[in-house]
Amino acid sequence: MSGKQIFGLIVVVIAIYIAYNSMFVVTPRERVLVVQTGEIVDAHVPPGLHFKIPFVQTVHRFERRVMTFTGEIDRVLTSENKNLSVNYYVKWQIADPVKYYLSTHGEVERARSLLTASVENDLLAEFSKRTIRQAIGGDRNEIVAAVQVQVNQDAKQLGVTVQDVRIMKLDLPAEVSDTVYARMRSERQEVIRTLRAQGDAAAKEIRSDAERERTVVLSKAYKKAESIRGEGDARAAEIYANAYKKNPDFYSFYRSLQLYRQSIGDDDILLLKPDGKLFKYFNPALAEAAGNGG
Repeated sequence: MSGKQIFGLIVVVIAIYIAYNSMFVVTPRERVLVVQTGEIVDAHVPPGLHFKIPFVQTVHRFERRVMTFTGEIDRVLTSENKNLSVNYYVKWQIADPVKYYLSTHGEVERARSLLTASVENDLLAEFSKRTIRQAIGGDRNEIVAAVQVQVNQDAKQLGVTVQDVRIMKLDLPAEVSDTVYARMRSERQEVIRTLRAQGDAAAKEIRSDAERERTVVLSKAYKKAESIRGEGDARAAEIYANAYKKNPDFYSFYRSLQLYRQSIGDDDILLLKPDGKLFKYFNPALAEAAGNGG
């Protein structure tokens, strides 16, 4: 390869390099500033293919979409001088690329750092106006709304807008949690003891009422049973009397058999002298005499 060919190749490479550095593409997701020797020459570059002066003008690209960052404050002091730890997130967007570039030099980390400082200062101020109960309860939405308004006022100087501020978690510092949880457990135990005492008192009252009702029911049942038993005995006596009238000898024999059955067991051995009226059915002579006497 001759010297002219090498020179021509070098010229072509340089021309391609210059042409490449003369063009840039803007996507719909970007905001672009064209800067020349430290001065902004074009702040409204639409999406598409564009040209610039190579090596003189530089292109600075910024995110057009909403961005998010999270943060944590270890100690937030409430109006009761109680500490909380707060986890939060912030959604923000570049609204004015010129202000953003001039205030942050286009550095996302610097913008996040400035926004973080502003958000945390406003959160500290809002929590200091409220008790823990208010912060955990319904005032949380009021807190983030007030912080968002205040942060947006500060963010205007950075050329950004804050779309949303949210508290993800509120918690007590680790060294305080054990004490608070112990107190909560003690309070719960006291509630449990109170409820148990109330339950025991109610149970005693219920048992007393049940015992009283049981006594009344048993008394009525006993009275009714005695009445029925008396009626039964009277009816039995009437039946016995009618049976005796119909056949006194058979009735006497039947009653004697019942008495024998009740008095003498299966394994009993009795030595008796059958000369009384009760044993007349064991002694035929006595039975005959009794019959003749009748």
